[in-house]
Amino acid sequence: MTKIKKIFYAAVFSLFLFFVYYFGWGIFDYLDFRQTAKSVAILPWDDGGRITMVREPCVLDTPPPPATPILCGLSCPLVTFAVGGACIGYIEIITAGQKGTPFIAAPISFVYKGGGTHPAPGMSFLAGGSSNAMPWVIGIPSMAASRTQKLVDAANYMIALFK
Repeated sequence: MTKIKKIFYAAVFSLFLFFVYYFGWGIFDYLDFRQTAKSVAILPWDDGGRITMVREPCVLDTPPPPATPILCGLSCPLVTFAVGGACIGYIEIITAGQKGTPFIAAPISFVYKGGGTHPAPGMSFLAGGSSNAMPWVIGIPSMAASRTQKLVDAANYMIALFK
């Protein structure tokens, strides 16, 4: 084998390893997020969009406002309105949902689907359940899943160009 062929094969193999490393672990998160999207669609309440702000943790007001029960009205007003005194067990996720959902009350120990470990402003979300105050599933894609989605979108675009 000539020296040029060896360099070429090494470059192709290096490129292959780069793609496996860059997109490899994101494929599983991407597939998990897609499965979440399918499952959210059949729930009584569902929404998706962008996270605009995350308020955590919801803490009790100290000192409490006069003549009112001790709640989390200062740190998490929307969750307090929805769940009352149980507010200390929640995170308030302020959203710009496609169906007009202003917030999601996520329990502190909630397990997010799609590879995202914790909500942050600017992230996409899918949520479903009985209401936004009682979500059963919240999907947040990881960064690797987002990269994989961009690759899939680019491939779909290229296919559409040829049709």
